[in-house]
Amino acid sequence: MEFKVEEEPDPEEVAALDDRIRAETIEVAAVGEEIELAIFVRDRGKVRAGIYGWTWGGTCELQSLWVDPDLRHQGLAGQLLAAAESEARARACRQIVFFTHQFQAPGFYEKRGFRVVGRVDGYPEGTAALWFSKDLGRS
Repeated sequence: MEFKVEEEPDPEEVAALDDRIRAETIEVAAVGEEIELAIFVRDRGKVRAGIYGWTWGGTCELQSLWVDPDLRHQGLAGQLLAAAESEARARACRQIVFFTHQFQAPGFYEKRGFRVVGRVDGYPEGTAALWFSKDLGRS
């Protein structure tokens, strides 16, 4: 066997690792399959904003929320988050979780009922990583 550090790994090999972990986790947890959740805002076919994650086991995990800089401060991020929350409720999720950094507007999420449930200081250097959660109640 050979161990090799790679700074630019093959995306297909990385995806294969993720797929194997995901499949084993789904099998062991026995709470059903993940279902992706994506909401995009397009202008003339071009993605200008979006939110992405998945639902699984009564939880919605959001991975990405992005708004084109030209469209920020117009309420679009809040609308995307509300739409994702609505879809999570429709899928019988009891909570939403996501990971972000302290410099990525934690107040935005706190105003919408999210709370910090985990924190790693110094990641990246000079700031912190934050893990947020929001209870959606019983569906």
